[in-house]
Amino acid sequence: MGETDLAVRLASAGIEEFLRIEREAGHDAAFAQLDVLTANLMLMALSGRTLVSMTPGGPGRSSSDIVSMTFLTPQDRSFVDDTFALETQQRKGAWFLPEEARLKAGTLNLPAYARHHPGQSLTLAQSDSIRTQLSSTADALLVWSLLIPLFDTLMAPVVLRAAGSEQTADVQRATWATVLESYSSLGIARTPEVEMFTYGGGWGRLDRAGQAHARTLLLDALSRHDLFSIAARFRATRLRALIGAIIAKTRSTTPPARRVLNKTLKPTLSAYFGGDWLACLDYLGLPPNPGEELVTALPTPKLYVGGASNADATAAEHGVGVGEVEAMLAAFLNQATAVSPVEQRVDVLRRWWGEFDSVHSRQESGMKPLWGLVEDVGYSVGYGHRPDYRLYRTLLTPNLVEEINLLWDGTTLPRWPEAVVSEPYPHRLMADTFGPAVSFWHGVALTTWYVCEGPSSRTTLSGLRAYHEGHLAKLAEIGTPIHSSLFAELEQAESRLGPIEELPTYENWFQRDEGVALRMTGGGSRRDGFSVLRDILTRHRRGWTSRYLDEYLHHRWHTELTAVARELNKTIAASGKSPTFKRFARFAAKAANHWFNGDLSGLYTAIGEKAPSTPPRVDLLPITAHDFVDALYAELGGQPYEELLRVTDFPLADVYRQKSRLASAGVTFVQMSEALGRAPDPKEFGVSRYEWSWAGGVDQGWPIYQTAIEAILHRHQ
Repeated sequence: MGETDLAVRLASAGIEEFLRIEREAGHDAAFAQLDVLTANLMLMALSGRTLVSMTPGGPGRSSSDIVSMTFLTPQDRSFVDDTFALETQQRKGAWFLPEEARLKAGTLNLPAYARHHPGQSLTLAQSDSIRTQLSSTADALLVWSLLIPLFDTLMAPVVLRAAGSEQTADVQRATWATVLESYSSLGIARTPEVEMFTYGGGWGRLDRAGQAHARTLLLDALSRHDLFSIAARFRATRLRALIGAIIAKTRSTTPPARRVLNKTLKPTLSAYFGGDWLACLDYLGLPPNPGEELVTALPTPKLYVGGASNADATAAEHGVGVGEVEAMLAAFLNQATAVSPVEQRVDVLRRWWGEFDSVHSRQESGMKPLWGLVEDVGYSVGYGHRPDYRLYRTLLTPNLVEEINLLWDGTTLPRWPEAVVSEPYPHRLMADTFGPAVSFWHGVALTTWYVCEGPSSRTTLSGLRAYHEGHLAKLAEIGTPIHSSLFAELEQAESRLGPIEELPTYENWFQRDEGVALRMTGGGSRRDGFSVLRDILTRHRRGWTSRYLDEYLHHRWHTELTAVARELNKTIAASGKSPTFKRFARFAAKAANHWFNGDLSGLYTAIGEKAPSTPPRVDLLPITAHDFVDALYAELGGQPYEELLRVTDFPLADVYRQKSRLASAGVTFVQMSEALGRAPDPKEFGVSRYEWSWAGGVDQGWPIYQTAIEAILHRHQ
């Protein structure tokens, strides 16, 4: 008998025979505790107890939602924590597991909803979906790897009936045959309670109350089965698929993990072997592949970004001139200066913050608002209450404005990373690089202005803490928190503001074909006392700056570069080779755009890796993005218009709105052209996201749009 004998027998066995072979080999005991836990969780769920709870992470905190098992004994809690902690599984070589995942866990709680909220059960189940870090709790990995696949199978009849189907009878019969086959593999009998859900089983004759009752009857029927047997049989079906994949990839030697584990099989290895590939092979009696290298710990990232500041000490230590050290650093960085790209940008960010603070501290009642000092949105043609685009050009020193334009004027598109393309809004990218601190401090400053100067504010002084909850949470996590006394002082200072003064409202009457229309404009309110709020905010902002700014900026670049280095090492550990340039760009483009002007090769150097290539810089945008958008809007036939046009001629106003959106997207069209080396086709551009009725449809509008862009590019060559 060969080495693969047990694996071949298990892969080809029926479910009952699989479990018998497993018992005879003495391997069943290794899964006993997990099978008992799975059976107990099924019992609680089917009896109507909510199995998991979902806790949102809060606004602005992506992938920070928490999933928790609601009922675990102390013994089960210890078992789950020991077995399903992501870090534990990674130490066994499971670097293939995702760091974060979308958990659509509604089927886990669906039985409880069906029993206690029969009219809303399916709606409630659909809302049980979160994006979470699998490292946040061991429960998250348990849910992802084992419980979602299990309960999706158990609740398939309910979910299928809820979704409905417009497929042909033959397709529906085939779908239900697959469901019944899954039930059969779990040992679930085709009872009348199950039959009711199948095609032609009588479901269509039930009213809503009858359907709710049928769901309850199905849960009762499932509860009467041997749940421990269902848990073991489900495990056997999952393991059999994994073993079959191993056998299919086996040639003269056992295949390495990376050749076997696909998106479906990774959860299986995590659920039943704790992510341990060698434990799986031991279960099957197979030797590891001779070339298999399972990494149990990732190397500590080493970043190369700050050599220029240490040039004097390095020169003295090695007895060479400072100029020689700086020349070597410049050669290492593949640039003309020894100052690293990160150091250059940190210096500019620090100086920008100084000017940002100075501008806000000088703001007086009666001046123009500072909405536009920070460029946080792309430019568009339109009307209404909008930022003063490019206000920063008049308030910041020209040299600083130009430095930002140079240091953040390139970007890499993760989908097409073969070239560094134009960044249409360098100041927006700079603000994004700076991160939540500027979003918070600028946002609070604007609120204090509009509360006092009017006409209205997006939140109140008492609502600032809740409005900026996401920014506050991020700053606290970094270790650079905002002192809570800021909000207390601003709220107390509200009593020192002047009385509310109503701003004038204007009435505009229009004669229309169908009658007379009234349009109200203006309005709002203001209060004296802006300087009181400004001074409080300035004092707190400068206190935060003095205490935290250097630490905050260091955290910004260090965290992003370390994350890239870790993801690179993780990819190598999982696949045994370096990722392709395109795959690297998927997780590295953001850091490259923030700190290296879109140059992925510079980022490779900073994390101590050799870049496979140096992408060329392509720049087809001959004028600023703002001027380009205006020119494209005019080329498409757009005209300046006010909000009142929506009253006097709504169809024309809507045409201008459609053209305005397309004009704003023109810079994206140019970026794609730079990356692709040709104009994007309609699908690549994403024409479905825009409206084309102004041209009679996309087929007519797309050539007009493309020709208009080409005309502007040619005109400004």
